[in-house]
Amino acid sequence: MIKKSTAFLLLWLSLFCVKNTVADYTEFIGASGVVRKGDELLIVSDKDPGAYYRYPLANNRGPLITIDSSQLVRVPMPGASLAMDLESIEILADGRVVGLSEQLSALVSEKGVVAEYGGPFSELAGIGTEGVAVRPLEDGSSRVAILWEGGYPEFEKLPIQLRGIIAQGALMPVFLVHDILNGQNYGKIRFNLVNQVRLQVPTPKGKGPSAQRFRASDLVWHKWKNQGKEEWGFIVLLNSKNLARPPQYMYDELLRFDLKGHPVGKMLDLNTLFPKELQHLNWEGLGWFEEGESLVLVFDNSADQAPAAFVVKLPEDWK
Repeated sequence: MIKKSTAFLLLWLSLFCVKNTVADYTEFIGASGVVRKGDELLIVSDKDPGAYYRYPLANNRGPLITIDSSQLVRVPMPGASLAMDLESIEILADGRVVGLSEQLSALVSEKGVVAEYGGPFSELAGIGTEGVAVRPLEDGSSRVAILWEGGYPEFEKLPIQLRGIIAQGALMPVFLVHDILNGQNYGKIRFNLVNQVRLQVPTPKGKGPSAQRFRASDLVWHKWKNQGKEEWGFIVLLNSKNLARPPQYMYDELLRFDLKGHPVGKMLDLNTLFPKELQHLNWEGLGWFEEGESLVLVFDNSADQAPAAFVVKLPEDWK
């Protein structure tokens, strides 16, 4: 027979475990990346190391997808347990789900590091690798684009050796393109001047550090026609902020860029599409909802904001 004290302890432990299991789902914060896989969204949070979440779409096609946290299924990535801040998520051509860690400056899967960047793509004063985009090639390999976000460095996080050398201005985003073969893992990716390109992002009016400046939060591969010929480039999610405390987020835009980093056409102002409660937030994640037709976005929600995704149809002249 179990003693009353033991029974009470077992009951307390069971309630504690239930509470903490539920907490994994009801306290989802910090959405930072999204990709669609069939009838699910895969979402990462920069507050939850070494895991991603699956969310069933059912018949929800947007534009607003209110995420019921009780339906989020947490998927641990054992080999990525040290990836403290996953900023973006993608699916390689061979089916591997990969997350981009800003702290490690690496692309990670459930079995560990797939590719390591470092060097010019390391985190600097709060700025680091923020976005990843994948497109499959005919031979079954993946063409991968990695995005270093740019924007305002956080001065208090600058190494003391660089203070006075790096001005309190915004830095340009940079992207890197390389290929990953089917099923293959890499060590450090070698850098050269060819595979690193700066994005020529717009500069809002005003002088820093009080003025708004863009950072590049995420990107997807996109193909369009230029003078009758097909051309590959990117659609990039641009999010602006200043150095106020807390920072103020003003502009959320989508803009196309070619492979030389030049903007193509006009920006799409997302705040004209979002409902009022979702305007001027820190939108961080971008993925295809229906490739070539519509995109899905997520924002960095706090503890007092319910997670949500938003579907945006592409303008006709972008298709």
